[in-house]
Amino acid sequence: MASLIENLITGLNEEYAVYEMLLEVSMEKTSSIISNNLDRLKATTDKEQALVDTITSYEVKRNNTMANIANVLNKKVSDLKISDIINFLEGQPEFRDPLIEINEKLAKIARKLKDVNSHNQNLIQESLSMIEYNINLLQNLNRAPETAEYSKDMFKGQGGYAGGMDIPVSGRFDTKQ
Repeated sequence: MASLIENLITGLNEEYAVYEMLLEVSMEKTSSIISNNLDRLKATTDKEQALVDTITSYEVKRNNTMANIANVLNKKVSDLKISDIINFLEGQPEFRDPLIEINEKLAKIARKLKDVNSHNQNLIQESLSMIEYNINLLQNLNRAPETAEYSKDMFKGQGGYAGGMDIPVSGRFDTKQ
């Protein structure tokens, strides 16, 4: 059992190191979005994907180790959590303390990643909204001559904007109207 716990702690520490790199890349992504540097954004997204693939392989290893621990403890792997293993290791601080430490570090970095990714998502959404606004503005500018028709007779009740306007133009002030 001790070797399984050691494998779990080692695997979680390795996974944590990759999460640290992922956090750095996610922060780079933020600056790429803000600076509107699409080449750098693509490069950071590619790095991010490679790190996610690495994390996935660590998760497979962790799940295998958890399955082995569940087997030894005669529990279902789906019911077994790190906190359960920590509780099981009550009298063994040499295993329990490092497991508590890495579990807390992973939870903390997961929260940071969630915050950064949420911020990046908001920035991208704002960027897309600005792009959509600019596209609509350009489309409306192209349509403006078609919808806003002015004629030289617009002040004589003969033309004007959207059907004409009846504004008398006599050149003098008429008090009878």
